[in-house]
Amino acid sequence: MRKYWKFMSILVVIILSIGTFYVKSVTSEANHPEFVIDTQSGDAKEIEPLKLVGYYSDTSSMDYTSTDVKISSEGSTYERRSFLDQIIGEPPAVIKEYQEKYRSFMRGKGLNVNSFFENNQFLAYADVDYKTDSFHSHDFKFPISILNKEDASVQSFTVDIPDSENMDYAYMEDLQIIEDELYIITNNMIRNPEGSFDEKHVYTIDLANQTLSNDDTFSQVPEGQEGNHIVAQVIRTSPTEANDHMILLQKEIKVIHDPESYREEVVKQEVISYNLATKEKESISVSDLPFNSELSFFDGSTIYFIGIEGQEIFVTPYHLADGQAGEEYRLQLSGEDGHGSAPMTTIKDGKLYLSGQQLTPKLNINAADVIVADVETGDILFKGQITLDDPKAKNQYELYLHEMLVE
Repeated sequence: MRKYWKFMSILVVIILSIGTFYVKSVTSEANHPEFVIDTQSGDAKEIEPLKLVGYYSDTSSMDYTSTDVKISSEGSTYERRSFLDQIIGEPPAVIKEYQEKYRSFMRGKGLNVNSFFENNQFLAYADVDYKTDSFHSHDFKFPISILNKEDASVQSFTVDIPDSENMDYAYMEDLQIIEDELYIITNNMIRNPEGSFDEKHVYTIDLANQTLSNDDTFSQVPEGQEGNHIVAQVIRTSPTEANDHMILLQKEIKVIHDPESYREEVVKQEVISYNLATKEKESISVSDLPFNSELSFFDGSTIYFIGIEGQEIFVTPYHLADGQAGEEYRLQLSGEDGHGSAPMTTIKDGKLYLSGQQLTPKLNINAADVIVADVETGDILFKGQITLDDPKAKNQYELYLHEMLVE
């Protein structure tokens, strides 16, 4: 009987805790301010497909919880996080859309955007699965699922990853479908007696036969010289558009130790274009472009090398078809140099979308830029700022935006 009452007491505490959480969430949501995108110039219709996702925190109290917020041309909407999401984290917005639209297919799937590919006909998923013990990792496999949107049929199968005896781990970099083949791009950590290194692999899956037809190592990241280190990154693409090329940036970085700190300097950088179907590689000369790999973007035919200097964003298009770089253009940001984080960028339908990520009044960051420009010429189609709709509203808050969607 004592065990029964002990169990009931624990259950009551859990229920009260969850209930208190939801009551506080509902109460605080009613007091959240309205954020708007205020037009400064251009056509406001340009931001109608734009959705910005982030979280809002009220800093006027000791309650450090945050609420999910979406900002669009129509204003802001708040969404209470579930108790589970508060504990394990919120999935990316595109994954949430998949979960709502394809609930059955998404059951049991991971939350990594790089594991998904979508076009008008298919929603595809692949991930890296493996087992670990006290000595090493083993049994590396690809669990694969393909949803046919036309008839709602699902094709699911598993493929063993070859030559994985010396792999410590692997993770997804990208997923593509071209005609009847699925291309799985991964980063593999390989161990040897001297240490370990990274390899970028492209695995080709024959969808008709559900078999692996090719494994190509298109990049091997060696150790740097004299203490330098080398990093390799796949340039961003849209998860909802097919690309028959992949763009890889490889940089050798030197660490310079100053008396009270250290800084990094790029010694060498190389951009590699890889054709998924033909397996051909081409080196692109970008030695004079001080671009930011996190901001840069590949739309399937053009690489947009994007960098930031002070309060200016500079963009240089590079066309794969003729191997020629276009004219660089620059976009001016507002605010003071050094305040806030780098903006978010994405490219769709020939337009560059840019948004600031932070509003923090206590740091004197009271607005965030939103810009839509012609991606080839830099002509500004829309310029505005995210601000409070009511300038008299209390300014004890923090707004952080972490995701940009263009429908």
